[in-house]
Amino acid sequence: MTGILLESGMVLVPLACAVLYIVASSNWLLFLFSIGAVLSALAVKRLRYHYSSGAHSDLVVRSAKAESQSNIPLKSSSGGTPSSASNKNNSTGNESSKDEEDFEEIVKDARQHCDVDDEVVEGSGTLLSDAVTTASTKYDMELYGSALSYDHRCFYIDGRPTWVLAADFDYWRIPIPLDGAFENQSSVEVESTTDLAKRAWRRVLVQYKSMGFSAVRIRFHWGFHSPDKGKYNFTGNRDVHKLLTLCEELGLLVIACLGPYIGDDVQGGGYPFWLIQRDHVRLRHLKRSGIKVWDNRFAAAEAEWYDNIISMIVGHEVVTKNTRGRGCVLVVQLENHLESRGMLGLPLALQDETRLLARMARERIIRTPLVTNNLNWPGDFESLASRAWAQVEKKLRSYRIIGDAYRADISGFSVCDIANNPVDINSVSRVTRGDNSPMLALELYRQSALVSGDGSFSHQIESALSQGLTAFSLPRFFALPSWGNIASPSATNCPDPQYAAVFEDGALSADARTSRLVLGIARAFEQQSAAADPIRTRPWITRTIRPAVRGVAIPTLPKDAVCVRRQWEYFERATVDGRRDGSVSNSPDSGYQLGVVTFVNGASLPSSLVSGELGFMFSLADAPMLSKEASFAMTGTLGPRKRGIFVSNIFVGPGSFDAGSLLLVAATKEIYARIALGAGSEVWLCAEESLQSGQLFFDGECRVDGHADVEYVDVEHARGRKFSFVVPNQGPGVITISSNNSCKVHVVLVSQQALDTMTAGYRGYGIEKANSSVSQQMQSGQASVAWGVDGLAVDQDGRLDLVAHRKDLGKERVFVISQTRPQLGSSMMAFVAEADMDMAYKGQEFLWQLELQAKSWQSEEGSVLSSVRGFEKRVTSWDTLPWRLLPTVSDLETMDDINVMSWQRDLGVFAYNAIDVGLNASHVLYRCQVKLKPQHITSSSILLQLNARHRCTIWVNGLNMSGHETFSKQQAPPGSFAALRQARSNPGSSQGPDKWDGTHTYDLTRVMRISSIPSASTLPSTQEEEEEGALNEVVVVVESYGLGTQSDGFNDARVPRGLIAAYWHGFSLIGEDHDDSEIHDHSHDERTEQLRTRWEICGVDVSKLSCPYNSSGFPDELATSGWSAAVEYPLVQENWSTRIKLNPDMGVHWLRWSLLAPNYHKEEDSSELPSAGADEPVYLRICGKVTAYVWLNGILLAKHRAEDDTESLVLLRGGVFGSAGLQADKTEDRVVVMMYGWAEHVGITHSGSNAIPVDLSLTHRTSS
Repeated sequence: MTGILLESGMVLVPLACAVLYIVASSNWLLFLFSIGAVLSALAVKRLRYHYSSGAHSDLVVRSAKAESQSNIPLKSSSGGTPSSASNKNNSTGNESSKDEEDFEEIVKDARQHCDVDDEVVEGSGTLLSDAVTTASTKYDMELYGSALSYDHRCFYIDGRPTWVLAADFDYWRIPIPLDGAFENQSSVEVESTTDLAKRAWRRVLVQYKSMGFSAVRIRFHWGFHSPDKGKYNFTGNRDVHKLLTLCEELGLLVIACLGPYIGDDVQGGGYPFWLIQRDHVRLRHLKRSGIKVWDNRFAAAEAEWYDNIISMIVGHEVVTKNTRGRGCVLVVQLENHLESRGMLGLPLALQDETRLLARMARERIIRTPLVTNNLNWPGDFESLASRAWAQVEKKLRSYRIIGDAYRADISGFSVCDIANNPVDINSVSRVTRGDNSPMLALELYRQSALVSGDGSFSHQIESALSQGLTAFSLPRFFALPSWGNIASPSATNCPDPQYAAVFEDGALSADARTSRLVLGIARAFEQQSAAADPIRTRPWITRTIRPAVRGVAIPTLPKDAVCVRRQWEYFERATVDGRRDGSVSNSPDSGYQLGVVTFVNGASLPSSLVSGELGFMFSLADAPMLSKEASFAMTGTLGPRKRGIFVSNIFVGPGSFDAGSLLLVAATKEIYARIALGAGSEVWLCAEESLQSGQLFFDGECRVDGHADVEYVDVEHARGRKFSFVVPNQGPGVITISSNNSCKVHVVLVSQQALDTMTAGYRGYGIEKANSSVSQQMQSGQASVAWGVDGLAVDQDGRLDLVAHRKDLGKERVFVISQTRPQLGSSMMAFVAEADMDMAYKGQEFLWQLELQAKSWQSEEGSVLSSVRGFEKRVTSWDTLPWRLLPTVSDLETMDDINVMSWQRDLGVFAYNAIDVGLNASHVLYRCQVKLKPQHITSSSILLQLNARHRCTIWVNGLNMSGHETFSKQQAPPGSFAALRQARSNPGSSQGPDKWDGTHTYDLTRVMRISSIPSASTLPSTQEEEEEGALNEVVVVVESYGLGTQSDGFNDARVPRGLIAAYWHGFSLIGEDHDDSEIHDHSHDERTEQLRTRWEICGVDVSKLSCPYNSSGFPDELATSGWSAAVEYPLVQENWSTRIKLNPDMGVHWLRWSLLAPNYHKEEDSSELPSAGADEPVYLRICGKVTAYVWLNGILLAKHRAEDDTESLVLLRGGVFGSAGLQADKTEDRVVVMMYGWAEHVGITHSGSNAIPVDLSLTHRTSS
């Protein structure tokens, strides 16, 4: 109450004083000052609402009491019933509407949960800001810390430092046949769908793991699992339990993003269509853009989603154990970019939003740390506005005007181009209140459309590691398909094909290959470099058991080009119950060795500084503390990528500090892989000297055999100890370095081709999966490595598979480093006889040589081996579609709080908006039939004005009148004031509020039919037409690029789609004998005239589909009748290509054919089909000025739109992500193509007819 009175006084007192003083003395200066005070008070009010938005009844929570009162009605804090409390948000007073009753059921069901051990808490929403605090939802480190702990350096799993190197894996982007593909699918096919999904997921996740990622960030898509209200599907390709189980089997950690909002790259932000359609529910509590008002009904819907999705996750957390070892879910992310900031950094979110989600997660037994992703680096950390508001909030909090800000366990953030915007841990700690949590970048983006240089993924990864970012996720690193209507308008119409590092067919870009090397180095020395601090922040070590490097410098390079990080001192200790606990010791006199990693960035430096050898100056721990003199020097180069990661203080042996262990004191040679062969033997993979030169510096007099020279030297400050200085020779080969007690390191030198194709098998993170013969520091590292051919994958047990063919494969040599003999997962590989082995690596018991005996899926001419059969065609018949009368605004106003604004009432009476009538697929079809007589004509021109979103095509009396597009994509950063200004200025905005301009006028004078005046010579057949008027039929097809995403404070998910308004000009039907029963306004004005034209609508109600994103919107898309053989095209044709002559006047054209399997079975020595992992990559090439949709096995796979000669390539089969294509038990794929075009693109064909030429062909895509 005190805060409310103070808030009111701050507003009213200055305003009253200003009014009185103006009346007395007309002092305008004071008036302006008072206005400023009022605005400041309003800002304070906004902050109060942001941090403590008051009492909210009917919020969905649970208690831990073992009682259930689900059948007891819950009363609100004001004494009313739940329905009366919910109705406070309704301004229209239509409580009896069916839509309101439906949503009251959601509130009731969510509040009255039927779990045995749960109880609905009466009045639980009251003063939620006081009930839910940072401490009340905090991760229980005391209880679960032995399994999972963290500090500001990194995460610790079972006490071991762990990199969380992740990429986004959107399982719902992987197209899977059968599930949602055919609506007549039988129940017996569900199990096979699950198997197909698991096989497709494994195929992709193996690629993730072989790239070096230790984790994936999975965004769970609410709309993908919930096609209709109250319906949830977790089977087939939606089986979350099977997906998480697969991650555990592969040893991949998971960052689980529960949403409900998951990002602006998906349609509707991830919200289900049924929720978006209910416009009396405020999505994300947004009343309008930038203004939030709490909505209990939306909170109840969120609770329903959390009930369902969390039930799939519980039991898969890292802090729990199952038959596969530890679970995989490391952290749970609440929402995404929830606490956006508006102009001048003013917070837009309600604190209760995060509080409620955190409370629901904890009450549904989520035990792992909770993270948020609300901030953007550096804007929300370093900008003047953010700093100013931080001070304002601090002052207001000190006066108790606002409450304490709620913080999740870990405050994640997003960063774009971390290489050019270095993260400062002190700034992060200041903003996140210094919660001693690791820096977690849940979204680490690179500069768009750059595949090399500072904007590359590899540079972002390397920069992140050097800055201490030990946990991050890379969105869009893999080009996962955006099939169906998944993508948002921003991603659908203006994609960036050069952004991803791994292409859709699984081919790697140069950036992906470099990223794989960098991730390999990080994973190889994870235990030595994960828990590390910048060397300038740690005390110098003055005494160690064995020589150790304490500092590294390169005098010839700028200081900011060299970053040295030293490991935090930790050790393993067993507790009484056998668990392991990670602990630290920060004593400067510790005898424990500290891993040191040196990051060198020469990519942005002049070539004169980095092209030659660099001088590395190393200081030992026992050197005088005040001395700047280095202990010893070494030389090395940076290699082709102009960057380097070099390690120091690395032990090889059963005990890290035993006198007989082999100690690498320093290296200027990059080590890309590190494979343990046993307790005292390792293999290191390095580049040959011509690629990256350097040396290895070992403690003691080691024995060196093989492809290197050795020199034994003394070092100052080393107390008379001897060191082995190993210099590799030129060319490929193997170096063996041995200590006195038989500890060995085998250094394998390889070529550039080997580095480009190198893939590693990584051990899992669970301690149960650890190899007892491997030292603790290698438990989560690399278990095997292979190189020689693209598309290889090797697991931790040495099993070798070929997951994707590359072109021109013949007899290729494959090399595998593994402790045991590799298991061959493909019949196309065989071991090489000893006589044929490569001499550089011959005789090494750990290095296996194989030969890939794959048949090339390319002929000598490079054409496709697949063939086409059964080419058929049909055309959509407008008359057979299920048309229904378009409802009016008055019809829809019976619904409660309908989203009808004044502009709709003023501009037209029809409810054209496709969202209002439940048609949310890509296309919505409208038809208008009007009968005209000469006396109706009022002008020399008959005009039709259409305002549509986004792409409109019109047919009048069977003639195509072309169309128009109303779409604009903001170039400004999302959420910025510039983006809002662009949205306000351009109609058809991809994000944010829409400017309701964009009306396009069509002159239909020449195509409209008008009956003639009856005469004595009128034929009986035309007499009826002349009496009633000539019938005119107008068909308008509107393609939507997707719904808005409700991101960055924009209230745009319900921005209308389809037609917004339609007006006729040039005729008048007033005075005619028409049935006006449906007309609600009899004033005979322009709106009445529009009603007389009788618009109709048809489309697809996606809530009736098993997959709401798998429809083009055409009701006849699954038609089985009306097809005929396309005799003008060959029925069977290998290496197929053809030109379609599309007549736009005929409407929408459909083509279908069977794509046969690659003709491996035609070879004499092989009669079996290729496996699903090595099938032929086949693209459908579409080139033509048309709109085209492509289905494969019932899946809406891709879309093509072009007004020029731009071509589209659609992956039908093959690669890593071509999961919708040929399966192992099939011999053909079914392809369907829908096409239509505009008359303005018609050209003269060779036969002399007017048509749009469209080229279709099967091809291989050459990926760079």
